[in-house]
Amino acid sequence: MPVPLPALEDHPLKDAALQRATVLYTDLDGTLLARGARLLADAAGEPWLGTAEAIVALNRAGLTCVVCSGRNRWQLMEVSRLLGWDSYIAEVGCVIVPGRGEEPIYHTGSWGPDALHGDETPYEAITRVGALDVLARVFAGTIEEHAPWHLNREATHVLRGNVPLAQAQAALDTLSLPVRIVDNGIIHPPVHGLIDVDEVHAYHLIPDGVHKSDAIERDLTRRGLGRMDALAVGDSATDVEMADAVGLGVLVANALDDERVVESAAGRTNVAVTHGKRGEGWTELATAWLTARKSVQEPS
Repeated sequence: MPVPLPALEDHPLKDAALQRATVLYTDLDGTLLARGARLLADAAGEPWLGTAEAIVALNRAGLTCVVCSGRNRWQLMEVSRLLGWDSYIAEVGCVIVPGRGEEPIYHTGSWGPDALHGDETPYEAITRVGALDVLARVFAGTIEEHAPWHLNREATHVLRGNVPLAQAQAALDTLSLPVRIVDNGIIHPPVHGLIDVDEVHAYHLIPDGVHKSDAIERDLTRRGLGRMDALAVGDSATDVEMADAVGLGVLVANALDDERVVESAAGRTNVAVTHGKRGEGWTELATAWLTARKSVQEPS
């Protein structure tokens, strides 16, 4: 079994990272939001204002939060606006929006200049080379499009199910374009058409070479900041990768329910875990960040 991750309060990098950071890159589902994508609820789904109050406190302190999610650009535009935030990173790092009203920046990883035909989007190119067809054939009944969240996408496909990643990737490696499948964590869809699948995961099909960490690095460079100026928080294996671009990566406690997340985090020395799950864990991090920032701003 992987070595347990250190709690946020005990991590040796906690004080330095929280005191210096001015930007937080945050996942949404399973991290900031409770089940059912609810903000005004605790980890058990009961009505709760804690996460909303933490968001207000961060906004008042002038600290920057950037949503970094698998959701599409239009969803994140509305979420960010409602929370008082301006920029966001959509579709697992493939779509970066620097600010409200600004044009998106697309990231297609290792794809060459001739990968797209005419005006097609990366999403359309992934469809054209047959990625969905090959997965449906190899894993009949255990993977499907994650309706309705599969709509209105520009760069990636979002699926749900439970498949062995290595075998799925091997199937995708037969395509004419390099497409990677990534596990975006455990989800709880109210309905689905899967057969004999108890633990449902969200998966993304993305251009090979794209990672959330790459998008964060690009965004920090645009801001004139370095990795030690930033934090990240999430609950999935793709969120663990964000730690590679920031001073401290934090997982909310429910992330430990997924062995793949724990295994991914075990080799990284700058990853900590909260005691709280979902929004309660997010609030735990926000409170610690505010306390640390206040300690260096107050005169001694």
